[in-house]
Amino acid sequence: MVIATVTPQSGFPSSPVELRGLWCISEQNISQQTYTRQLGQAFFYNNETFTINFLANIRFTWLNHFLAINDTDGKGNYQVFTDTTQGPPEFINVTSCFWRQLLPNGDLLWGRQSNGTCTPTFENETDPIATLYTRNNPNCQLFNDEGSFEILTDTGYESELLQFDQLFIKEKRKTVVFFGSSSFRLWSTFSKDFADVPIGVINRGFGGSSLKECWQQFKRIVLPLEPAALIVYAGENDIAANETSSTVFSYFQQFIPTVRRFYPSLPIAYISIKPSPSRVGKLAVMNETNNRIRDSIKGLTNVDYIDVFSLMLTSDNKPRPELFGPDELHMNAEGYAIWTPLVKDFLKKQGIMSNADRNQNSFILMTLIAFLCHFILFQ
Repeated sequence: MVIATVTPQSGFPSSPVELRGLWCISEQNISQQTYTRQLGQAFFYNNETFTINFLANIRFTWLNHFLAINDTDGKGNYQVFTDTTQGPPEFINVTSCFWRQLLPNGDLLWGRQSNGTCTPTFENETDPIATLYTRNNPNCQLFNDEGSFEILTDTGYESELLQFDQLFIKEKRKTVVFFGSSSFRLWSTFSKDFADVPIGVINRGFGGSSLKECWQQFKRIVLPLEPAALIVYAGENDIAANETSSTVFSYFQQFIPTVRRFYPSLPIAYISIKPSPSRVGKLAVMNETNNRIRDSIKGLTNVDYIDVFSLMLTSDNKPRPELFGPDELHMNAEGYAIWTPLVKDFLKKQGIMSNADRNQNSFILMTLIAFLCHFILFQ
């Protein structure tokens, strides 16, 4: 690594798409192509910033900024110059030069610097053990770097999140992202229902996730996608786990500011917690939580509340069983038929979808009425 004094500056370049997101810093045996041990984690933001936390002191965060990023061959061999503003004293406000090589499996190999110089081309590591940034090691532990440093990978759906990590390079950016629990994940007609969204949609429903987990996983799962709009469904599983409405509401109050730190004007829609028949004993808590969130949203900018709760109840305020599958928890096509137009109304309000389909339907209806009137008058 080459170090030279530099004055901190602004206007740094953005992170390349290939680098964005959360990474496990690991060691690999080059000859055997096997992972040996984890060193820490790194998070590359969409802007000029990336952070590093090493396992030796996981709560100590390095804060780094890109000074220059050169994809030297157009194939992912990056020569990178950085400035550290938080970290060990010897690295503060100095320029570091290093290399990253994008491998076919999506890993990033740490390049060697020879003879104390910033080499003009990537050099493979000569030691038997190489340093890798990887999203392919299921044994890595990744941590919430927002202060609590809870382990984020200690869940039953980590394999789903690893797949999301590996899709970052291929996914289209600036789409409508659906983020939440299995009510999104199990939406079998999702692609068909939203095929008419011009900018596209991405489904990021995972496992039996809670609102707390969505808040904690936002930077990892959604942030690198640069969403044009965010649709959220979460909170039901928190309540099923006996969380109070106050606690679930507190997660919502933390989730929105986390999104706003990175996307100050991103359109957000929160879909109300649905009244699942299998959780009928929790309806009062669900309703209270919905009311708290709905009232809070009234004071927020560019955040909408989509009420599905009331539409999924009978006239005597019981869950409508015909909207749910055999488990009485997840919805069938009739249930999603309630959600789809409400989400589209939100997207039309944001200008993401036009009202052309609605106008076309109105034209067809008016044409039919005119034809019937003509038929009756001339009989």
